[in-house]
Amino acid sequence: MKKIVTWTIAIGLSLAFVLIPLPASDLFIRIYFDEVAGKSCVLYYATEEQDFLSEERCLISDIDYGQNCVEFRLDGSLDGHITDVRLDWPAQEQLLCVKTITVSSGGVIQKEYNPCTFFAEENIQLSNETSVTLVHPRGRAYLSTGADDPYQILSRALTAQIQGHYSHFRGSRLLICLFVAGSYFFAKKKIFT
Repeated sequence: MKKIVTWTIAIGLSLAFVLIPLPASDLFIRIYFDEVAGKSCVLYYATEEQDFLSEERCLISDIDYGQNCVEFRLDGSLDGHITDVRLDWPAQEQLLCVKTITVSSGGVIQKEYNPCTFFAEENIQLSNETSVTLVHPRGRAYLSTGADDPYQILSRALTAQIQGHYSHFRGSRLLICLFVAGSYFFAKKKIFT
C-alpha cells in the first residue's frame, strides 16, 4: 500500500512538473538565402491589442553574409498574440533566392519550411514590388523585388502556424522526468553492480 501511495505521489508530481505552464521562450525566424544583396530586412508584426502594422512593432535585422541569412527574434511574451506578419526586403531591384526558412524556440528548430511552401500563393496575403517564382525541383523561391518598398504580408493561417512553434519546454521537462525515473529504476535493480 505504501508503494502505491509513493508511486501515485511521484506520478502526480511529475505530471504537474510537465504540465505547469511556463512562459514561452523567444521565437527565432531565420531566412537563408542562396543569393541576396542589400543591408537589412525588416519584420513588422501586429497583435490582437494593436491590430495594425507600424514602426513601433518592427524588427530590423542586418543580413549576415557569413551565413547568408537574416534572423528575427520575437519575444516570448508575444506567444498567441501575433495576428499579422510583414516581411520587408532590401529596397533595391534584385532577384533574391531563398533556400530555407527555419523557426526555432527553446534552442531547438521547431519547423523548417520549404520556401516553395512558405511563399506559396495561399500563404501570401499581399505583396508590394515583389513577385515570386517557385522552383519546386530545387526547393527554392526566387523573389524579384523592386526599389520602392518591396514587402510581403503573410496569411493569417501561416502566421498562426509560425507562432504555434513557441516552446514552453514541455518536451524537455518530460525528458527530465523520464531520466529521473530511469535512474531510480536502474538503481533499484542494481544492474550495474
